[in-house]
Amino acid sequence: MLFRAVFTTILSAVPVLAQAVEISRWSPPPNEERLRPRMHCSALRALTGYEFSVISATLQPASDSAPEFCRVTGQIPPEIQFEVALPYQWHKRLLMIGNGGYAGENLESPGRKATRDQAVKSGFVFTQTNTGHDAAEEPLGTFAVNRQKLLDYAFRAVHVTAETAKRIAAAYYGTAPARSYFMGCSTGGRQALISAQRFPQDFDGIIAGAPVLDFVGTMMNYVSIQQAMAAAPVPPAKLKLAGEIAYRLCDADDGVKDGVIDDPRRCGFQVT
Repeated sequence: MLFRAVFTTILSAVPVLAQAVEISRWSPPPNEERLRPRMHCSALRALTGYEFSVISATLQPASDSAPEFCRVTGQIPPEIQFEVALPYQWHKRLLMIGNGGYAGENLESPGRKATRDQAVKSGFVFTQTNTGHDAAEEPLGTFAVNRQKLLDYAFRAVHVTAETAKRIAAAYYGTAPARSYFMGCSTGGRQALISAQRFPQDFDGIIAGAPVLDFVGTMMNYVSIQQAMAAAPVPPAKLKLAGEIAYRLCDADDGVKDGVIDDPRRCGFQVT
């Protein structure tokens, strides 16, 4: 039990980075039509209305990690922050990524930026949300005392963000996405499944990794994990060492040494 808890901690940051790796492996059919913008990026600010506010719409210059794209940030009432990234050449597909844990992430965090840049590089319109609260101000589940924030976290934020991203894409390119996809792990996996149940029209395809289905049971399991950790603390140095050994032994098990352990269950590393 203790090793499983430690190993889970080591891998907790992997899902978002793994998404960028998976996107990089995809490519559209050859000779597929690409659309270009029909308006200037900054003009998207005029879409602000009752349903959502466009806070910024700025053209991002090409870099080593991504080609030129239009970055839109905004807010859906009451506090749902969102980002939409629109490439200069678009293959009419939209990709949304989910959240982890209690969500509330900084949309500019390194892992999420890497996933965004890879999506844009692959020709997707990319979108994401913090689900309606800021984890820096309301850590863990403290936001849930606010009923609306709880509902936004549970299911509403993904739905309204997907709708908003499609509307922005339609305005920018003159046509709505032909296909829309959702990718998420853990909380993102739960978001994928609840989206399929409640709003089946939102996405044409979903990837639901390690979905947190039994949320109450998961929280109760954390109690036993914390009790074990309190009884036998693991110093940060040892935790780092265990992670390095696990990656050294198991990273290449899927045939690619890329800094991602695709299936931890196949890793035979045991702490002794």
